Amino acid sequence: MIEEAPNVVTEDGLRGLLADGYLLEVVCKEAGEKRHNSWYGTWVVRAVAEDGRADKMLVTSRSYLKVREFKTIVGLVSFLAEMGCKSVSIPLEEGGRERHAAPGRVDALRTGPVLVADN
Repeated sequence: MIEEAPNVVTEDGLRGLLADGYLLEVVCKEAGEKRHNSWYGTWVVRAVAEDGRADKMLVTSRSYLKVREFKTIVGLVSFLAEMGCKSVSIPLEEGGRERHAAPGRVDALRTGPVLVADN
């Protein structure tokens, strides 16, 4: 159950965390590449506290804790729009991260590219 995995969140839980002040972070796991008219790669989404410490990975469901991966930019942008993002920035290089504030928040200075030493 979800209590056994405190560092994950479902889509519904993510909405609640965004309303509580968490930021939405898009992480590029596999570099994006253009094929014909579309971009493909692998991106995952995390909810991160403003201080960057308490992060939670987005999973597919509570019963099956598999990290949700987005394989196309179209799918990722659609998801971000459903979360309330009015504009999006997507990292195209592996390891790149971009943060987005929840709708209605004025603290937009903390959004955008994130420089981190990945573990």
